[in-house]
Amino acid sequence: MKLGDMVMVVENHKGTETNFLLNLTDYMEAALKLWGEHAEDMAGVVSTLYETKAGKKDWSDLYFAANKSIHASFCTGEAQLRGFLAGNFNDGEWSFDAERCSKECLDVLRIYNLKPDGQPQFPYLHYERVEHIFHAGEALHNMNGNDYRVLAALSPDDLLVMSLTDSQLIVGRGVKLYERYPKGERPDDESVVTGIEWDHGVYLGQDITRIDFDILKQEYGEPDRVENVSDMRDMVRRNFWMQKNVEQKEGLPDRVRNAARDCLENTFGTSEPEVFDKMLDKGVYDGMCHAREEQKQISGKSR
Repeated sequence: MKLGDMVMVVENHKGTETNFLLNLTDYMEAALKLWGEHAEDMAGVVSTLYETKAGKKDWSDLYFAANKSIHASFCTGEAQLRGFLAGNFNDGEWSFDAERCSKECLDVLRIYNLKPDGQPQFPYLHYERVEHIFHAGEALHNMNGNDYRVLAALSPDDLLVMSLTDSQLIVGRGVKLYERYPKGERPDDESVVTGIEWDHGVYLGQDITRIDFDILKQEYGEPDRVENVSDMRDMVRRNFWMQKNVEQKEGLPDRVRNAARDCLENTFGTSEPEVFDKMLDKGVYDGMCHAREEQKQISGKSR
């Protein structure tokens, strides 16, 4: 059974809430038992539950009497499961009833190294490194319980990611992919959890418009590889706009902005983007990067 197939259930009886975990079949049986003569509405009940899996609803609510109800949701991730076990979705008095859980759900807790109270279950877990090339767009599960979307692979081990929980932007340094399973057990499709760990994270906030991606690339990325004319022109364009952004940035002293404009004029022959683009397309700068590389080789390392 996968984490996302598990149904988190909160049963409210006269204000006292009981949490438990069920597979879909057991959830339908529990609802039928309470629903009684209204069993013909079960198709709608299941349809509403699946809206929680699709992200259209947070919880599916069933009311059987004035003082009894069931609130259920498919589990969307490890962070949500930990919150459920900790009572973050409860109001007032609550408890977790492991005896009412489906056996498969308790197995999921074991695989994710969780007790019913959300605390670690095993003192030891086995981690096995997996070779993987990270790419922009993929979703990654962190072994700390959070999920992230890769925005850019700055280098093979340094990633710019966004938290799927709170949209926090982070540079993950030294990211590695692992398969994890309880130590001493034979790994299989059900018991293996695949996820990442990193050496440390650089937290950048939630406003992507305040991030200077050129600086991130310089700080954490690998040097650009120039293998053809297109690569070279892309590099020239980036260099132009790095200086142009300084010239246009409000709040900087005039002497700094003027120096940036003078640098543009001296390096590219213009500080106007329209003129620069025309000259770039005509190949005026095509020898620029190659000349710099040759100059470095001739002059050697700086002393």
